[in-house]
Amino acid sequence: MAFRPHSYRADPAVPPFDDGVPLIIFDGHCVLCSSGVQFMLARDPNGTTRFAAIQEPISQALYRHYGLDADRFDTFMVLSGGVPYVKWQGILAAARTLPAPWRWLAAPGRLVPNVIGDRLYDWVQRNRIGWFGARETCFRPDTRTLARLLPPSA
Repeated sequence: MAFRPHSYRADPAVPPFDDGVPLIIFDGHCVLCSSGVQFMLARDPNGTTRFAAIQEPISQALYRHYGLDADRFDTFMVLSGGVPYVKWQGILAAARTLPAPWRWLAAPGRLVPNVIGDRLYDWVQRNRIGWFGARETCFRPDTRTLARLLPPSA
């Protein structure tokens, strides 16, 4: 899927937000997804990435803008440079937001064809709740990292 960068800015359904840094949209109820966010928060102390749970209105508006189903949530999204990256490309884009040496984890992934990477992503996505569980409430970080989450009214 190809989109014009920052196309959401012209969509009145998407509230304005600071898009000067990458935004990662994740499932706040999924233990695997929340653990991934915690991993990234711990390894990016400079705060070069923001996060928003799919349960937040801004995330749902962005999903609708890009034709994705926020209710099914079959992919997380990385919005970087105003361009959405989903599934396998989203994984690689998320890794690239981290400082070295963590960003280097994305390098071997670029050798995997998208069709294979997307199938692997879909398989994990379908089984993630069964394997890792779900939270009753949406993940919220401690007060030190709370500023890295987009607020519901972003």
